[in-house]
Amino acid sequence: MPKLSLLDAHHPRAGFKEEFADLLLDPVVRLDAIATLCETYLQDVDRQALFARTGLAGYTTAGGLANLPEDVNDDVGTDDPARATGPAPRRDTSRSVIVRDAALARKVKALEGDRCQVCDTTLRHLNRPYSQAAHIRGLGSPHHGPDELPNLLCLCANCHVLFDGLEIYVDPDGLVRGTRDGRAPHPLRRAPAHPIDEAHLAYHRNLCHINDHKPAAG
Repeated sequence: MPKLSLLDAHHPRAGFKEEFADLLLDPVVRLDAIATLCETYLQDVDRQALFARTGLAGYTTAGGLANLPEDVNDDVGTDDPARATGPAPRRDTSRSVIVRDAALARKVKALEGDRCQVCDTTLRHLNRPYSQAAHIRGLGSPHHGPDELPNLLCLCANCHVLFDGLEIYVDPDGLVRGTRDGRAPHPLRRAPAHPIDEAHLAYHRNLCHINDHKPAAG
């Protein structure tokens, strides 16, 4: 590594050449580049902490920035134990949200019979079957996945949280595995008429891989 004094003396230019910058506009290429950097140079680094420090927090969840945990995504709150009891305080916000195709969500649920493709559970809510349409590659930044049927799974609320939180993934053989535990792998259930794009599953696996690494203690 060059010394800082040498860099200060010569003022080297930083950044990517135009053709490389254009390549990195593709979310799939960008994730591959991040994964390569992590595996080559960042073996002993807490990657989730690094992503948070460098503006890449969206890569710690399959859902992207919009689906970060509440304690990470919410920058306003109070820990004051003396706060008055009663209704929780409110604040006005203005934000841009992604408009999802509700018909696609209904279709994947119908194809899978409202049964979770991971755990085979059928939930009920208000005396009706309840399931969630989960995007394999998230729609929001930085993943920018497509809102289409091959990018959707039908999951229960619990498995949806685990999938977006990168705790479970689907391996190349179609088996659901855990990233951090020793759960027994089992096949992802698929309805014959439900197409699933393997490229989206591979993108999700890549996210899991760069996040499941923990640096050695000490």
